[in-house]
Amino acid sequence: MGELSRQEARLRLVVNRDDVDRISGELWHLGTLGIEEQIDGEGVILLAGFDSAIAADEAAKHLESFTIVEEFGSRDYLDAWREFATVYRTGNRLVVKAPWVSYQPNGTELVLWIDPGRSFGSGSHPSTQLALAELERLLEGNESVLDVGCGSGILAVAAARLGATQVFGIDIDTAAPDVTIGNARANGVEEFIEVSTGPLGDVSDTFDVVVANMLASTLIELAPDLIRAVRPRGRLIISGILNAQIQSVVEALRPLKLLTTREREASEQTWVVLTFG
Repeated sequence: MGELSRQEARLRLVVNRDDVDRISGELWHLGTLGIEEQIDGEGVILLAGFDSAIAADEAAKHLESFTIVEEFGSRDYLDAWREFATVYRTGNRLVVKAPWVSYQPNGTELVLWIDPGRSFGSGSHPSTQLALAELERLLEGNESVLDVGCGSGILAVAAARLGATQVFGIDIDTAAPDVTIGNARANGVEEFIEVSTGPLGDVSDTFDVVVANMLASTLIELAPDLIRAVRPRGRLIISGILNAQIQSVVEALRPLKLLTTREREASEQTWVVLTFG
């Protein structure tokens, strides 16, 4: 392919049908801007868009499957996913929609207007929906919330809309602050949300609720800092993991105790959200 460029690119990989949800979840966490699935005999071709060949190559290094990086000369491919944006419902009353999608809510629904831009967090992935539902269940109002790996800010915005009055988001993606604050502004909660690209270890405050929707390997690596960020009698919400990864995450987060486990099946994978305290 030659020297990697900053042109838009996508990863092409062929996976077993049983692995589609797991690998798609990893791709979302690795920064894909959209995923297209194509049936290929007994397998599935995943086409995952990235904003540069460099970003695509970095993501490929974290995947076990053989991947090909394909470059593009325009943004047409990466923006095509917007045509397929839809409305997502989770919890008892949360609705997530893109700003350009028409929707008439009923009187009990709380609508989140989220434009993920080129960050993770459109509301479509089961791990995000599980985390949203858990925030709805836990938040009563006036809480402080830390969103680790905030991406588009969907969880931070949801927390503020649900009554949290101090919300702090962090993400190593330099695009995350602008996208998160933009979504906070669109939802009328900009005054309650701050965002940083600094490391979790630099966060000195503690919070009533800490939420992290990330890959299991990253969660385990960050475990000491996640534990430290939870104030006494606070709660830690962990999402982005599969049923088979629960035990390793639970062990990494000791001495916090696992309080609840909630699941969502997608194809043949079971995604879980864990709440610790």
